[in-house]
Amino acid sequence: MIFANDQMQNVYVPLPFKAHLIFCIIATIVYALEIYRKKSPHYIFMMLAVDATLMMQFFNDSKAVVILAVIEGLLLGAAIVFAVLQSKKRKAAAAVAAEAVAEAEGETDENSDT
Repeated sequence: MIFANDQMQNVYVPLPFKAHLIFCIIATIVYALEIYRKKSPHYIFMMLAVDATLMMQFFNDSKAVVILAVIEGLLLGAAIVFAVLQSKKRKAAAAVAAEAVAEAEGETDENSDT
């Protein structure tokens, strides 16, 4: 039996609006902290991807689902690309730092032998 004030839950969104909004706010705060802490741009795309899911609370037709899927795919793809680029950048910087330390130790050893 369906009562007059019962509302149908959107089939594309597993959470009620308030729970979804709270989830998005918490995710935004967590990703904002990660952006601040780690200075990696891929967290911006992750944050936007999570927040974009909130669109389904307002637009629940199949066209909106396809548009959101494309947006989510682009945002997550950009996050992956930027995460890989950031990882390569950090590895290169670590290799340069290790090489500089090795050179400094090599010079110290050479100076102590003479």
